[in-house]
Amino acid sequence: MTTKKKLSNQIDPELQTFIDKIAAKYQPIPEVLQRRIENAEARYNRYQNFADIPARLVDKFQSLILEGWRFQLAGPASVIANPSMISVTLQKPAPLVEAELKELRSKASDSYTNELFTAMEREIDELIQQAAEDAQRKAEEQATAEQAAMRDRLRSLLNGVKA
Repeated sequence: MTTKKKLSNQIDPELQTFIDKIAAKYQPIPEVLQRRIENAEARYNRYQNFADIPARLVDKFQSLILEGWRFQLAGPASVIANPSMISVTLQKPAPLVEAELKELRSKASDSYTNELFTAMEREIDELIQQAAEDAQRKAEEQATAEQAAMRDRLRSLLNGVKA
């Protein structure tokens, strides 16, 4: 014997097929994900600019050099100076680069997954909206049909003819 709960948890096979099609349509494509990760890595900046008054910047350099930061003449705008400010570009240390690239990959993957999920939700919302409109239209048609039937019965009763 089937309980009420089991009946309410069963999904119409036609609806299940439609849901399966939507889910299959929005599966992540590994090539697209890999391309997004590669694009994010290509845009990643391995250099960071530090600017301050000369005395403070020299003090900061000491700690940064000990942490693994390196000065690279080939880097973009390596040194820019004027009497009151110095701006120096340093290359990030390898452990920091790896950690930031790992986080970047994760963000790219999450972003792609979220885009797919949002698109899937949008399509399901459209389906739900269509189902609601269909249900409303059917209810209106049924109400109109019931009104017409009642009207016919009332006419029949008023005319003295049994319904």
